[in-house]
Amino acid sequence: MEEEYIIVDDLSSFDIRQILDCGQIFRYAKTGEGEYVVHSRDRQLTVRQDKEKAVICGDKEFARRFFDLDRDYGAIKERLHALPFMAESIGYGAGIRILNNDPFEMIISFIISANNHIPRIKGIIERLCNDLGKDMGAYHAFPTAQAMAQKGEEYYLAQGAGYRAPYLACTARAIAEGAFDVDAVRDMPTPAAQKYLCSLLGVGPKVADCILLFGYHRTDVFPVDTWIKKVYREKLGGEASGAQMRKKLIGIYGELSGYAQQYLFFGKRDNK
Repeated sequence: MEEEYIIVDDLSSFDIRQILDCGQIFRYAKTGEGEYVVHSRDRQLTVRQDKEKAVICGDKEFARRFFDLDRDYGAIKERLHALPFMAESIGYGAGIRILNNDPFEMIISFIISANNHIPRIKGIIERLCNDLGKDMGAYHAFPTAQAMAQKGEEYYLAQGAGYRAPYLACTARAIAEGAFDVDAVRDMPTPAAQKYLCSLLGVGPKVADCILLFGYHRTDVFPVDTWIKKVYREKLGGEASGAQMRKKLIGIYGELSGYAQQYLFFGKRDNK
């Protein structure tokens, strides 16, 4: 069977390292200079990028949606340029795109991410995939809610989840048994969707915002983490709670808040 691929020859809004290193996905690995393997749900994509083009290998339809290739990020950046504090961050992270990740995968991944660091998050997720995910041959799929619901708190403790272990067990069970409807979130207004997500054990406002942005492409949210708090204090000054920062930043960036968050986050964390 001939391998499917997409060639991205306009790199003004596509940089695979920036896309993968801006905190929105954990199932990826660098396999060479400009080469990455990426997993989402039960799919595997490989991306090779040089100075002239990026080649994405795998299911073309899935890859096009996953990398959000039909959206005009040049127009988004042009609109953001007119808003405060954006020019430098956009210049630094011009190749960022917001991925269309699987919502269930994002719920589990960002519960694991709370008060955690990237290598440990990736390790826990990899162990769950290898143990509970469908064997796809060269890799394992992300586990289903039904597979995860078969395991209890002790299992997730053994996988290194720490205090998040009961959160994973309870959340997987709620979704597997239909007490929480992952698909229903799509049709909810953002405030209602955030409130609904926060009904899951282990999901607070920041995690809910990450799930909405990276799992549902809701760009009117603004996840506030340690790096965004640093940006806020530098740019706006004064003390404020995470909720106050979120409200202020959404007031500035509106429906473009999610895009602004990614440029500001990456620019602050990556640009040493």
